[in-house]
Amino acid sequence: MTIPPQEKLSDYTIRVANPSQAEQHVRGAFAIWHKGTTWEEFSEVGRREREETEWGRDGAFLTWVLVRSDDVEDDIYAGCETYRRRGWVKRKGSNDVEDGYIYGIASVITPKQHLRNGYATRLLSLLHHELGPSATIPSLPREWGMEPSIPSDVSPKVPKAIGSILWSDVGSKFYSKCKMSVDRPGWVVEDSQNTELVWKIIPPSSAQPLDENVDWLYKEDFASIGEEIGSSIKQKLKKTDTSERSIFVHDPATPGLLSFVPVRGSWSRPSLENKPIGLRIRSSTGDSADDTIVLFALLNLSIGSRFMITLVHNLKSSQLPTVLQALDSLATEAGHKEGWVWDLGLSGDLVEAWKNQPGREVVAKRRDEIGGHLLGVAWYGAEEEKGEMIKGEMWTWC
Repeated sequence: MTIPPQEKLSDYTIRVANPSQAEQHVRGAFAIWHKGTTWEEFSEVGRREREETEWGRDGAFLTWVLVRSDDVEDDIYAGCETYRRRGWVKRKGSNDVEDGYIYGIASVITPKQHLRNGYATRLLSLLHHELGPSATIPSLPREWGMEPSIPSDVSPKVPKAIGSILWSDVGSKFYSKCKMSVDRPGWVVEDSQNTELVWKIIPPSSAQPLDENVDWLYKEDFASIGEEIGSSIKQKLKKTDTSERSIFVHDPATPGLLSFVPVRGSWSRPSLENKPIGLRIRSSTGDSADDTIVLFALLNLSIGSRFMITLVHNLKSSQLPTVLQALDSLATEAGHKEGWVWDLGLSGDLVEAWKNQPGREVVAKRRDEIGGHLLGVAWYGAEEEKGEMIKGEMWTWC
C-alpha cells in the first residue's frame, strides 16, 4: 500500500454518493468497462437505470463511495453500486420462511490515481455494516474508525438484509478479504455455485414453426412470470431441510429483477428490444404450475458475447431438443454461435441430456477464475447458522 504516512484507512468513511461523487464513480467505471462505447453512451445507462427502470426506482439502485471523514462531500477514493432485491430466508432449525432483502453489489472501482491503497477493500468492508443488521454481524473494529451512519432521508431505502452477492471478475479470493470484521469473511465463492454450460448454436436451414404447446414470452410477461416462479421457489424453500444451515434465495417477482439482464443488454442494440425474452411449454396436465419456462437474453455485452439462458424452470430432459431448436433461430438472428447457461451443475440428467444432443459440442465446467463472473455470497445472519444462498442463475446477476 502507498497511503501517505500521515493518513490511515481509519480516516475514511462510506456514504451514499452526492451527484458529483456519483459522476466520479461513473467516470471510473467508464475507464474500465466502456467496451468501445462513448462517454455519452456509457453514462446514459446509469441515467436510464435511475429514471426509467423498475429495478432503479425508489432508491433500489444506489452508488456508495469512500471519502475522507473530514471532507465527505468532495473526491471519492473508491465506489460501488447496490441493487436492492427482495428475498426469502428459512433459518437453521426453523419451519418458517421469512421475507427479507438481498443486495447485489456491482461496479466496484478505484479511481486510477488511488489504486493499490486498500480503498476498495475498506469501502466494501464498511458496506457490510450499512447493509447487514448489527444484531448478527460483528461490530465495526475500533481500528477501522467511527461507525458510519446513514442519513435519515437515505435510511428507508436501505433496509437491513439477509445477505448480499457480488460477481467477481478478479478471482475467487479478493472479495472474501473484504471482511465484515477481522475474522468474518466477505463474499465467499463456492465452486458448486459457479458452473457454466456452453453449447453450439446450430443455424436452422429454414424457418421452424414452434410446436403447438410452445409460446414465446415477451417483456410484458415478466411480472406474471416472476409471481409464478416465485411461488414455486418459496414452496420449495418451505420444504427444504434447514437443520444444518439457513437457506436464502432471491424473489424473482422483485420489480425489474428478471428483466435486468435482457433489458439492460438490449439497450446497446435497440432492434432487440421487442424480441422474445423466453418461452413456455404448456404442460399436458393443464396446470400452469407444471409448465416449463426458459428465460433468456439475446445480448448483454457486460456479461459476454453469447446467447444467454438466464433462468430454467421445470425443464425436463425430454424437452431439451424442442427448446434448443426454438432458440437456434433467435440466437442465429442475433449473431451468436454459442449459448451459455449457469448453475446447472456439472452432472445430472439435464446436463447429460445437453451433452448428448447431436452437434452441440457441449462444455460444462467451473467458470473461469478471471473474467468468469464468479458468484460470491455474504451471509448477514448469525454466523453459526452458516447461511447459504441457492439459485445463482444468470437472472440474479448485476
